[in-house]
Amino acid sequence: MKESGKIVPTAGEKKSVTEEKGFTAGKKGFTAGSDHLLIRSFDFTAHSLNITLTDFIEKLPSGENESEAFAKEIEQVIVDAARFLRPKAAYRIIDRASPEGDLLKPKSSNSHLNALLNTELKKTEKIAVFACTAGAEIEGLYRSYLKRGESIKAFFADLLGTIAVGKILELLYRELEKEYLNDGLHAGHAISPGDCGWPLKEQAVLFSLLPEDCCGIHLNQSMMMIPQKSQSGIIPLGKGIRREKHRCSLCSSLNCPYRK
Repeated sequence: MKESGKIVPTAGEKKSVTEEKGFTAGKKGFTAGSDHLLIRSFDFTAHSLNITLTDFIEKLPSGENESEAFAKEIEQVIVDAARFLRPKAAYRIIDRASPEGDLLKPKSSNSHLNALLNTELKKTEKIAVFACTAGAEIEGLYRSYLKRGESIKAFFADLLGTIAVGKILELLYRELEKEYLNDGLHAGHAISPGDCGWPLKEQAVLFSLLPEDCCGIHLNQSMMMIPQKSQSGIIPLGKGIRREKHRCSLCSSLNCPYRK
């Protein structure tokens, strides 16, 4: 199937990178001021996400058949979304053996999960604490479609926001690989609070280790991220680490659509 409807960069769009070495991280009071606590943040462009019709095929239950039926609507949503996407990401590198690294050991009631994660973290030399978001504006596109009675486009706008977050995370992986592959360190599978039995309340620990208002994300009282189209977590870095697309051995969810 021919890919169409790609996001086209607007004039003046470019990826920007900033580095911060000095901040006090939230209520925990950790101060970053050395290279091993380096924080890097990125403002990506909508174009760099390269969202296409194929991405929707992979997400929709009926796959290609459903995408073909609504190809015109999907392609219009992709074009419209270019004005609303505000892709941002940031990571902070922490030594596994540091006090902050100890804070990041997932504490779950699932003993199987704890054992597996602790095994994974033993291979880790550094931990990337990350946050990324498609921005709050993409939710505005969803609402504008609903207001006009275009419920199909609203559905696809919501799905596009989810796709965008996954694409932003992939760009973040590329940045990590560029930074650490020469040191022989590989990036492992991202682990997020709320997944695989890791309590969502530990979201607060992650954000205590990042600058305030990191990527424009904040937590509500339920520890959910605002904007909604956001993700946070940890990415292990180590010489013995290898990334897998799905880590079903870590998860007890039998109804997950990605379960292998």
